[in-house]
Amino acid sequence: ARSSCRALGVSRQSIELARPALRAKALGRLAARSRSCAPMAFILGRAFGSFRGAAPRLAASVAAARAPASLAPMLLSLYSPRVQPTALHLRMLSTGPSEIDYHALALNRLKPNPGAHKAHVRVGRGRGGGKGKTSGRGNKGAGARKGKKIPYAGFAGGQTPLHRRIPKRGFSNKRFERVFAELNLDTLARWIRNNRIEVVPGREIGLKDLQDSGAVSITMHHAGVKLLGNGADEWDIPISIAVSAASKTAIQAIERAGGSIRTVFHDKLGLRAELNPHKFAVLPRTSYPPPRLMQRYMDEEKRGYLSHLQKSIENPGFLEARTDQEPAEPQAV
Repeated sequence: ARSSCRALGVSRQSIELARPALRAKALGRLAARSRSCAPMAFILGRAFGSFRGAAPRLAASVAAARAPASLAPMLLSLYSPRVQPTALHLRMLSTGPSEIDYHALALNRLKPNPGAHKAHVRVGRGRGGGKGKTSGRGNKGAGARKGKKIPYAGFAGGQTPLHRRIPKRGFSNKRFERVFAELNLDTLARWIRNNRIEVVPGREIGLKDLQDSGAVSITMHHAGVKLLGNGADEWDIPISIAVSAASKTAIQAIERAGGSIRTVFHDKLGLRAELNPHKFAVLPRTSYPPPRLMQRYMDEEKRGYLSHLQKSIENPGFLEARTDQEPAEPQAV
């Protein structure tokens, strides 16, 4: 190693003691001055075998010194047995550092994007930091105290805020909105297959059955249960069910499987009596829907429970045919 360095006019100690960047440049010049591969391999593999950590810079320096491209695999393999020559290193040796940013490959140059990390402001550490003494809160007052500075949006310091000084205008139907507890067909099918809801021929599944089984949770602000169509393609259970509302997909799926469905209206009192009949000494009478909902529960397409009234309007003899089948009550004389 000493004779090879002496023949090439370089000092081994000067290269070993130099900084990594200078070592890479020196090795590049050394590779350019060598006339055969054997001395270069011997020098890099034995004399400078302890040199680690600058493979990209070494490759760029060798390329800048215009060393023979045939030295590339031997340079990188003998420089460090663990470093295998890659296509990028060979490209750097053949093209030079001007076309490739070899600095981007260095681990010590990795850093977050600009603005990704913001320095933490240390308050109350003296005037030199800009946030000393009162920590940027000023002297006294609500802003200097801990906790919420402004009680609510629009707070005017204690006087009547603007949104309370101006009278109310307009009207909203939000308070009359009907919210349903939703139940999908896939959930209902899973409950039936797990025997959480019993299907008895000739018996209709009602809201109480759905509530007691845990299929839905009906609260005081709900107007009932709405049956939705998720899982309609796999539905194959013939059942008879009564709900407050149902989608068109759910109706088609139940009737396609040989079942039946009704949509029944319940007011607040009627819903309580339906879910908890044991709390009533005398059950209240079932109330009719309000005028704005009457057409919904008279619609045959929605399977309304008052659809027979619509049929009687369209066909006056429909009710007479129904009453003829029932025994007539005795008339008072």
